[in-house]
Amino acid sequence: MAIVKMKKFDLLVLESYREKLLRELQIFRNIQFEDVKDIEDFEDKSLERFKKPIVEEYISNLDENMNKSIYAIELISKYAPTVSGLKSLKEGLPNYTFVEMEKRISEIDFDKEYDIIKILGDELSSVELKISKKKEQIKELEPLLELDVSINEIDKLSRFNSILGGVSGKIVDNFNGAMSGLEYTYYEEIGVYKDEVFFFIISDKREEDELNEALRIGNFNKIKIDSDKLPRDSIEDIKNDIQKLENEKQNIISNISGNKDKLDDFKLVYDYLANIRVRELAKRDFMATSSVCMLSGYCPDFDTKRMEEIIFNICGEDYSLEFKDVDRDSDEIPILLKNNKIVRVFENITSTYALPKYNEVDPTPLYAPIYALFFGMMSADFGYGAVLLILTTLGLKLCNFTPDMKKNVKFFQLIGISTTIWGFLYGSYFGASIPGMWRLFDLSTQFMTILIISIIMGGIHLAYGLAIKAYMLIRDKQYVDMFFDVIAWYIVLASIIVLLLSIAGVLNPELKTIAKYGACLGIVLLIVGGARAVNGNIGAKIAAGIYNVYGISNYIGDFVSYSRLMALGMAGGYIAFSVNMIAGMTWGHTIIGYVASILILVIFHAFNLFLSCLGAYVHALRLIYVEFFGKFYEGGGKAFKFFRGKTRYINLDRHLEE
Repeated sequence: MAIVKMKKFDLLVLESYREKLLRELQIFRNIQFEDVKDIEDFEDKSLERFKKPIVEEYISNLDENMNKSIYAIELISKYAPTVSGLKSLKEGLPNYTFVEMEKRISEIDFDKEYDIIKILGDELSSVELKISKKKEQIKELEPLLELDVSINEIDKLSRFNSILGGVSGKIVDNFNGAMSGLEYTYYEEIGVYKDEVFFFIISDKREEDELNEALRIGNFNKIKIDSDKLPRDSIEDIKNDIQKLENEKQNIISNISGNKDKLDDFKLVYDYLANIRVRELAKRDFMATSSVCMLSGYCPDFDTKRMEEIIFNICGEDYSLEFKDVDRDSDEIPILLKNNKIVRVFENITSTYALPKYNEVDPTPLYAPIYALFFGMMSADFGYGAVLLILTTLGLKLCNFTPDMKKNVKFFQLIGISTTIWGFLYGSYFGASIPGMWRLFDLSTQFMTILIISIIMGGIHLAYGLAIKAYMLIRDKQYVDMFFDVIAWYIVLASIIVLLLSIAGVLNPELKTIAKYGACLGIVLLIVGGARAVNGNIGAKIAAGIYNVYGISNYIGDFVSYSRLMALGMAGGYIAFSVNMIAGMTWGHTIIGYVASILILVIFHAFNLFLSCLGAYVHALRLIYVEFFGKFYEGGGKAFKFFRGKTRYINLDRHLEE
């Protein structure tokens, strides 16, 4: 249970083996390439023939086909009925090994299947565009519904001009003013569309010039209707056209939905191409000539033999492979964690904060049981824990979760066990107590006892963090740092605690004097320890030492932080108690009363379960990240990148992920 030891490798193979070797290494997956230029000077004349492989065009083609796959997936998924809800969780994503995926891909005619979907998609887009245009035509004609005469008929009158059009609402008053001065012209407002007012105009040709001037003032926008029909009749015709187009659209959608069986093919193609893309991107780190290829990277120490066997099976004796120990203090070494099945579910908490550096310790097994303990104490209720335990156990039994989702469900399964245990100790069963049932603590009367226990647990937790720091410093043979950065703090904190307990009468008052001397000694050590790390005059050293002593206030704050272990447990318990009380008030002799009480219990207990878990999750993280990690952990490591693409639609080599 630790950070996996890494080996750095340099590999030289014949160029003719490269593609086959990369495929096998991708199946192997426990390898991360790095730029070969970082280890060799390719400006040297002896290596000037080495060039980086050109892969951009092929990657561009892969991206294009991946985009095609996404287009087909989204189009089919939009119209084809899909499995959802519990059934979707139960079925989950299909499981493939890398070899099975390749075999299935070889049976798929991607170009043919995509062309079918693309044609249907284009037809659908064309029909939807036509429908949109037809609907826009209706909107344009709707303001003209009051028009009860055909424009084409009026145009046949030799002495009159008939005009149909609109004027912006901002200048319609100017237009009305200009039109009112015309003697032989009739105009009528017939509708409004958006910000435009529409008018129907009939004017004697004798005042055509005056009419044109009025139209100019109103910036009149003429409309030409090439139809003998009235606008209302034209709208009906357009609606009939739309209905025909809608029928055509439904036929196309039906054809798209009929290709649902190809959906899994497109998903598989996408994830396969994503892996091929990873393979091609890796080539950017290589250097090659027409005959040989040079590769470099990292491989876990436990898998170096298997890696060499793979290379030998492909290349025979025609390769050169060298494994080297890595620089323990380098920040470039990729980090891979290896823990047992129980501890592994907590690794997300570590990675969310920061992966450890290669020269640090993996904190996951160190905090995992403590995190579970804190979570259970803050969400403490036997009923809530039992619900979590039952739901997660059923989920793991019945559902085909992805590896990441399965890890999260297992996390809450373990948390459910802790919540159940603490709920039993508190005697809380969905916020109620069972008469005669044993309990260790009563939250309603022993909250001070629980607060003291919380603070004591916090003190142990902080001392544990300092002990880990001491181990790391001893491991690195930094004994002086260990004395001033750990032992000094132990002396100061222990002395202060003994002093306070002596004053309170909990311990023998005679220990007060010893505690005072111990605290003074510890403070002196802290001043010296803070000063030793500063280069400068005596004033700067003293200031640094005093600032180091100021860290005592941080420890006081840390101790107080652990009071949340009591506070959140009480908060969740009292909310649950209130829910029970409200449900009891509505419980009556009518069906409505019984139903209301049951609904209140189910809904609000479910909500309180969510709040309790959310609060416990966040605050337990806080105690780990701030109070615990702050004592010994820096982090900042870079995650090991497996030679695989992250799949979206399938579980690939699931046994390796788990």
